[in-house]
Amino acid sequence: MTPRAKEPQRNDARRNREAILAAARELFAESSEVPMYEIGKRAGVGQATLYRHFPDRGAVAGAIFAAELDRLERVAAEHAREADAFFAIMRAVADVQARFHGLVECMGEDSDPDTGQLKERFVGLVAEPLRNARAAGLLRPDFDLDDVFLVIALVAGAIEQRGGAQDGAAAGSRALTLLFEGIGSPAS
Repeated sequence: MTPRAKEPQRNDARRNREAILAAARELFAESSEVPMYEIGKRAGVGQATLYRHFPDRGAVAGAIFAAELDRLERVAAEHAREADAFFAIMRAVADVQARFHGLVECMGEDSDPDTGQLKERFVGLVAEPLRNARAAGLLRPDFDLDDVFLVIALVAGAIEQRGGAQDGAAAGSRALTLLFEGIGSPAS
């Protein structure tokens, strides 16, 4: 979530934090039902160490989501001058959904103020590319931010239906393609 003042971290504390996040990434790839004790167990750290780094599951999910937002921002920057940047960003979002479908679900449930800030950061990331794609005629004129979240929900549903990570990624990508290209024949 929002980083505290930059304090130098001891090497063992940094390793523990990274181990916690790595374990949480694995668990969130499997499910949104990720208990804190399971994160600690998989990371090989005690409960005190776990809670010293993250007060709750939402904080762990937020830290992972913040890192994924960094990646999405890099994708947006790479495509910033392109009229279809919105589509590149949404494909990257679908990739995050496929890799961490449990994380996306957990973030949707969390009402923590830091989660709200991360969601605002996401909205800021897609708002301009969305406007540019509409202005270029690449999107319906009435497609808005609410529709972005609807697309995300539809892709999440496709991923959830398929289960496994590889099948889920393929289903998410296919759902996004169908949404973007429509279901009509190319000749029609």
